[in-house]
Amino acid sequence: MALTGTKRSPKARSATRPASPREISRIDEANVGRLGLISIQERVPDSFTSWTVDFHVEGRPARLSCDAIPKYGGVPHGLDGDISTALIDLYVEDGCPEDGTLHTTAYQILKRAGLHDSGRYYQNLRQTLFRLRTSTYTASEAWRDHRRGNWTTVTFNYLEALEFTSGDEDLGLSRSSTLKIRLASPITKSIRAQYTKPLDLEFLTSLDRPLTRALYRLLDARRYPPEDPREPLASFTVNLIDWAEACKIVDRRSNKIRSTLQGAHEELMERQYLSAVEYEGRGQKQELTYRFADLAGQEESTLPDSPLIMELEEYRVSGAVARRLIEEYGEKHVQERLSKFIRLLAGGFKARNRSALLVDIIRDSDDKYPEPDAPREKAKKKNSAPPSNMPTLVEATDEPQPLEAQVEAALKTLQFLLRERLSVSEYALLRMGMIVGQPDPQEVTRLASRAKVEGSLDAFTAGLLQHLGHLQAAQSSGT
Repeated sequence: MALTGTKRSPKARSATRPASPREISRIDEANVGRLGLISIQERVPDSFTSWTVDFHVEGRPARLSCDAIPKYGGVPHGLDGDISTALIDLYVEDGCPEDGTLHTTAYQILKRAGLHDSGRYYQNLRQTLFRLRTSTYTASEAWRDHRRGNWTTVTFNYLEALEFTSGDEDLGLSRSSTLKIRLASPITKSIRAQYTKPLDLEFLTSLDRPLTRALYRLLDARRYPPEDPREPLASFTVNLIDWAEACKIVDRRSNKIRSTLQGAHEELMERQYLSAVEYEGRGQKQELTYRFADLAGQEESTLPDSPLIMELEEYRVSGAVARRLIEEYGEKHVQERLSKFIRLLAGGFKARNRSALLVDIIRDSDDKYPEPDAPREKAKKKNSAPPSNMPTLVEATDEPQPLEAQVEAALKTLQFLLRERLSVSEYALLRMGMIVGQPDPQEVTRLASRAKVEGSLDAFTAGLLQHLGHLQAAQSSGT
């Protein structure tokens, strides 16, 4: 029996189609994607606190288990998959620090996960982070050590450390909360060893349901073999009960499994990721075959090659990606962002992957990449009074943005540049200061970027901390 169509009408954001492999610049850690650490179900009973899956890897027995506690709602599930994906993406964007530490905000996590910025989602985020911190995974002969080329046993919590500031009286998370998170060592080591697969984050976050997003991520890990991720499979066949175990579905009766997956199957076909879903057999011997949509036709474009496309290709951006960016953002925007990318590199900006950085700069809508001062501006300042490390108020030279957007963009940049130089509470104080213009968000990011280029971040941080200390004292005294 096959599902070859859907009955649901397209949603507002259903225009986003899956990208071809050559168009994807984001990545996912391959062990996490393949093992499916998080149940695809949107809700599970609080009493569902453990699961164990036995399977074979290259003909050898392997086992994956999870042990959680009822206090935080059982095993990781539902939206936890969106949050964990966002954390990995933010970690990679930050340059994959060796200690696995990520400085971010609650707002940035929700935004990256494609979730709403509302009180309920901040509550869900807090619950998710505690589940990921307290649930223990054991992968027995099931975790790929890519450097050594063998399968190992690892035990870990998805989050090894969690620290955050609370923005309300309930000691929960809010838009003003800043966080310091350390991801599991096996995951970060694997990412740095480049045991990864392509991840179409834009398509993933456009899907409507958490269950669909989780199933998509699990299917995509099967579709793209990490050994050769640029050659996606045309189909994938699996025993229905085995697939329910891989999805961490609570009720393993065949009719319940099919019912649980039905909506996700329909959405993935509607969105042209799957061409068909086929069932064969009865009961526990049923087999499920996923047929993936052909992505080859998506690389075709009527846009002819242009000098701009050729320029992008010089930085290892594929022609298909270049055409898609120009079609989506316009030639003028792409040319301006390419020029900005070149100026950043000339100013000393270090990039682990230049093509991925260029694509992200073109797509960036949060001003994540402030430029260092131009040479003429530096010379003018050199002939005037000596520059101070203390941020000051200046007129904005860019198009005006809402204050909160300016603050969030500035804080993200400062967290990337300063990292451990500020504590979680000091980042929270800095955020509060920028809201009242002390310091000005755009000016402090300019000064921090210049300090990075000049190798004076420690001195800059000392001046910034002194300023924040005065600001905190003034707030305490009510002046």
